[in-house]
Amino acid sequence: MSSEKIEQIHDEEVRGSAGVVETIGRKKKPRLAPQTILAIVSLCLLYNSYLFTQLMPAVILSSINADLGPDPNYPWITIWYALSLSLTLALIVVCSWNLGAAVVVTIGGRLSDIFGRRWFLISGAVFGAIGAVVGATGQTIPQMIGAGVLMGIGGGFGEMIFASVQEIVPNERRLFILGCVEISNLPAMLSPMIGYAFITHAKLGWRVCYWWMFAFEAFTAIALFFFYKPPSFETKHRDDGKTKRQLVAALDYVGVLLFLAACILLLLGLNWGGRNFAWKSAAVIVSTILSAVLFVLLGCWETYANLEYPILPPRLFKKWRDFSSIIAVTFVGGMLYYSMNILWPRQSTLLYVPTGDSTLQGVYANMVSFGTILAGTMVLTIVPRCGHERWQMIGFLVVQTGMIGSMGSVGVHDKAQAIATIIIVAATVTPPQFLAFGMMSLGLESQADIGLSQGLLCTFRLIGGAIATAIYTAIQTNTYSGIVGNNVRSAASQSGYQGSISTLLAAAETNTDAAYQQIPGITEQAIRAVQEAVKDANAVSYQRVYEIAVVFGGLAILTALTTRDIDKKRKTNETAVQLENQTEPVKAAV
Repeated sequence: MSSEKIEQIHDEEVRGSAGVVETIGRKKKPRLAPQTILAIVSLCLLYNSYLFTQLMPAVILSSINADLGPDPNYPWITIWYALSLSLTLALIVVCSWNLGAAVVVTIGGRLSDIFGRRWFLISGAVFGAIGAVVGATGQTIPQMIGAGVLMGIGGGFGEMIFASVQEIVPNERRLFILGCVEISNLPAMLSPMIGYAFITHAKLGWRVCYWWMFAFEAFTAIALFFFYKPPSFETKHRDDGKTKRQLVAALDYVGVLLFLAACILLLLGLNWGGRNFAWKSAAVIVSTILSAVLFVLLGCWETYANLEYPILPPRLFKKWRDFSSIIAVTFVGGMLYYSMNILWPRQSTLLYVPTGDSTLQGVYANMVSFGTILAGTMVLTIVPRCGHERWQMIGFLVVQTGMIGSMGSVGVHDKAQAIATIIIVAATVTPPQFLAFGMMSLGLESQADIGLSQGLLCTFRLIGGAIATAIYTAIQTNTYSGIVGNNVRSAASQSGYQGSISTLLAAAETNTDAAYQQIPGITEQAIRAVQEAVKDANAVSYQRVYEIAVVFGGLAILTALTTRDIDKKRKTNETAVQLENQTEPVKAAV
């Protein structure tokens, strides 16, 4: 069995996030020190920066592909982003293929547990800024994919904020502070509207989105440098005397590479299927099978390799109700949340937005963000006060799954139903994720594992989103391709069109008046009939996607039943770590 070592957090009095000394029996909550508040603000900026780089490219994908493509691999601009959020240490360790990083959130979480989080988070903002510059100046789709990788690496470091912000505040305030972090993302939640406004009104079009992201990332890096000062390496190891070289040598490089290879092969197989190759092709089958084999090998390695710092610690996964079940719920939640931000903007544009109206396109795309803002309000005001975290999670998942089922019945003429439903879905997707962060962090035996545990949570959430994006995109594309031809032929025949069907199908790819008007002999009646037929085909293809998503939602509900509430004894005024620039001592949580 593994003999991994748990780094102990000191029991002596340390400088904490509270501005006063904790007193036994005191019921009044301690005030947060100004240094803590400024640190939280800088972390909220990082959260917004990370979300900008995740959300904004997703809503301008079509514009990028139209300008630099067409390229069938353009969805990988965001798929590689989600993958890179979870995969990056190989870039540091072996300096090889920059797409094949290792697990940034997980390995970065463990590394930050050991070396301190400050420079990891600052590096995240710097990577994001560099990726934004690459995107702003990109001339090909592969360059844009590279920009997504760089911003994904930055986002992976950015995901560490969930550990960073919880450990510097009193335990009883963790869920509330997570709510503050979520509600602070209002600027990022307006990404779709901002993005489409840039496309419509800015001379540089979609490229302005990347310059916007660069400015935000640069400002965030400066704020983190001045205001976020968590425990340094020297503070963390003033008792054990370990050197950086000793600790680096103990890292789980084999596990990192196995996880990296398994995830890349899985995503390649899912994205190739039905797009570049048939699902029964050797490329798809071999990559998928190899991925499964590598995941099995990874599990065996982590269990039997006698590692000091495994990336998937068996001792944590053995705690099903406090850890593994929460991981599973979050994995499925990622399959719904991240994919929804990619699916809905495209769906609403195809079904409900008049051609060329980029402003309205942005408003529709922002419906998910409106729901997320509502979710942030609930996480801030309701979730921390209700307790019964397990039943809260189950309740949100039940509503979420039911509303996704409603999306499975949405057609071309069901605009009101689609808008109302997608807002409710978005409002119920986020709270279970933040409940999971709080439940897991306060369920740990040692707060020395908070970076690793929150990193694993983020990794599985992001990998779930990347996998789902590939699955949903394949289902939508394959379903649409299978029915659009018959729909167009039927509509053309009923409208009296006698021309070339192949020419008509080519025009249907864009489904605009301008494309159809280039066809000799076509009538206005035929154009309207074919456009409606194409919309119907798109509506059916998205219905299939949501039907599959309902299954995932059901699995999440069943898994959530096996979790449990946060132990009330852990909701204390203690903090896990000190900020280096504070002076008031409090007793630290262990």
